[in-house]
Amino acid sequence: MSRGLLKPSLKDYLSTGKVITGESHEAGDITKTNISVNSDEKNINADKLVELFSADDSNTWGPIFNAGAEIKYEKADVSELREFYRTMDRIKFTLYILENEKTNMRIIRSSVQIREPFVLFLLWDDAGVASVYIPEESINLVS
Repeated sequence: MSRGLLKPSLKDYLSTGKVITGESHEAGDITKTNISVNSDEKNINADKLVELFSADDSNTWGPIFNAGAEIKYEKADVSELREFYRTMDRIKFTLYILENEKTNMRIIRSSVQIREPFVLFLLWDDAGVASVYIPEESINLVS
């Protein structure tokens, strides 16, 4: 019988600012700051990602990423992202846009806000997964 480890829960983190450690998982289920994802097998460097954010956003997202949130790399295709936004579950997902480095991210409220120019889009899943949509020719966040 393996010893279970506590995995932090990020549920309601953005509204409460608290990380809850209550879920038990198997010992091999430890998440890392740099996570291999997608068929491209690219890693997003969480530290480089947070450096792009404003001070307020860094204070919010830095602890979330360090607490074990999964970070996925996604190629930014504006038209596909717009179509996904139109049909996505607005309770489960929240989409943010970072238009310029060191500026505050904004929550997308309408599909017409999904447009260029942008540095990245961050899709937050309430299960603790952040999908980062960046153009391939953009800033190097991939380790």
